Amino acid sequence: MQGSAEALDHRISAGLAALRHRGPDGEGRWADAGLGVALGHRRLAIIDLSTHAAQPMATEDGRHAVSFNGEIYNYRELRARLEQRGERFTTSSDTEVLLLACRAWGPVETARRARGMFAFAYVDGPRRRMWLVRDRFGEKPLYWTHHEGSVVFASELKALVAVTGHRPALDHAALAGFLARSAVPQPATIYEDVRQVPAGAALCVELGERIGAEDIGLQVHWDAVGEAVRARMEPFRGSLDDAVAAVHERLRESVHRSTVSDRPVGAFLSGGIDSTVVTALMQEVSDQPVRTFTIGFDDPDVDESSYAAAVASALGTKQTTVSLSAQDVLDVVPQLPTMYDEPFADPSQLPTHLVARVAQADVTVALSGDAGDELFGGYNRHITSQRLYGPLTRVPRGVRGAAGRAALGLSPAAWDAVGRAGLRRGPTGGLGPRVHKLGAIAGFTDARDLYDKLTSVTPRRYVLGGVPPQPPRLPSLGTPAESFMLADAIGYLTDDILVKVDRAAMAVSLETRIPMLDPSVYRLAWSLPLEHKLAGGVGKLVLRRLLGTVLPAELVDRPKMGFGPPLGDWLRGPLRAWADDLLTPATLRRQGLLDADAVRATWERHRSGRRDHTNELWNLLVFQGWLTQWRGA
Repeated sequence: MQGSAEALDHRISAGLAALRHRGPDGEGRWADAGLGVALGHRRLAIIDLSTHAAQPMATEDGRHAVSFNGEIYNYRELRARLEQRGERFTTSSDTEVLLLACRAWGPVETARRARGMFAFAYVDGPRRRMWLVRDRFGEKPLYWTHHEGSVVFASELKALVAVTGHRPALDHAALAGFLARSAVPQPATIYEDVRQVPAGAALCVELGERIGAEDIGLQVHWDAVGEAVRARMEPFRGSLDDAVAAVHERLRESVHRSTVSDRPVGAFLSGGIDSTVVTALMQEVSDQPVRTFTIGFDDPDVDESSYAAAVASALGTKQTTVSLSAQDVLDVVPQLPTMYDEPFADPSQLPTHLVARVAQADVTVALSGDAGDELFGGYNRHITSQRLYGPLTRVPRGVRGAAGRAALGLSPAAWDAVGRAGLRRGPTGGLGPRVHKLGAIAGFTDARDLYDKLTSVTPRRYVLGGVPPQPPRLPSLGTPAESFMLADAIGYLTDDILVKVDRAAMAVSLETRIPMLDPSVYRLAWSLPLEHKLAGGVGKLVLRRLLGTVLPAELVDRPKMGFGPPLGDWLRGPLRAWADDLLTPATLRRQGLLDADAVRATWERHRSGRRDHTNELWNLLVFQGWLTQWRGA
């Protein structure tokens, strides 16, 4: 931002107020009127709790400064290298290591050397530059905009809007992308002219009296696709047992690094494969019982707390389980627009926030098992594509399409009745939703089209003006299953999973860490042959085998459940009045963004039970709730 130090300080105060939940332990500002730069920071103190480690942090001469969100897990190693160069430190914080590393090596090289999650702004006074740098996968958010000759950035959109005093126009393409996939595809945001620094990238701003577009450039410090391709070129040659041992060692090292903290650390424990692996390795490297946190639900179809309790008992953790009702979950719904700032509709955001709220009462940092599905083949689409893509492509597309349309002719409730009569309940609910999903994708043309259909919530275009969603990027990597996994790692993981976890936890001032996303774990995962991940219709084989060395078989070999709140039933019941109000045709026509007739038809088909449009409607309702709160529409 440009302007006098006083003016910059005043404007930045509004942004800091909007970020209080992300940093309840302190507030700081730094400004240089000569450069026309101001930094502001809300602190969640994790490493070096003293005031000497407060941010923004500047060098003694005041010519370099940094504001940093996140943690550098290998900061002690980096510090030792800097000390060998003659650098001297006055704190024990990773922030000072980051600051002096950027001065010594430059911010791009520092990002390459750092292991951790981070989003930071670095001011290089002598070169009159400011850098905005984001970690490899985008674990930490970093929004920016070029506004009135200035570059403004923040960890959340609400802070960005507060600093600029300007609410940009809605980005219709981003809205179409959200409605298709439940999250706004990065680096876009719901606003025009507001972007995210891409994961693995650094934005360089040449500082001047007035910053133009030509003064802003982007550099990549890490490329997830390139890393996966290079890993495949140096494939792991050992047996499955060798792979289990290698993953065990590499992931244990990452878990150990991820526990660095001067505040209490715990772990989310759902009872599923990924969170159990992380918890088991965390307990392995700890000399005290690990604090683990689980939420249970009074609906047995979505409750996994008994599995989590059995895992906690087997591992010897100090377990906390809180049982919640459907109403406890529903009470979170009105908070979503404030929590996420832009439309975000992954239903598991609800339990994620609730378990974070439980954990925050006892710890300041929680480890999560996220990213195991993307790296080791855990989603149904990975398994399905491996087993069925080849056979299905040998069936004429017209025949497949006709069969799909026939399947859609029977209501989900009717298919559920068929399932109850002869089939057991699947891992993600009744038979009806699964048959309807298969019916909708049956007419795919190729792997790219299949992935698009599998990851799209709706085939309809609700945004007025015919704005289509951009199809997801699908890198070519060997088999369709591997391509799907890599597409998930660079898309779904970054756009959805990491956003969900960060916002849900930071809303209650809880820091989350994801050991699966260590670059060495990522590289090893992509070097493994596919048969070490997917075999016999089972995903994450290497992780299952790893768990089999520390847990009884019955706690490992069970179907993937996940959290699927009964939103479809809630929309016909306790949420019906809320939905009716948000989807009123007169309101939709006045807003002029969505096709009111198409929305109403979808809503009426769902209410009648003829079709299951839960996911489409949830996306529409989340958008309408956000629009009402943030735009006053």
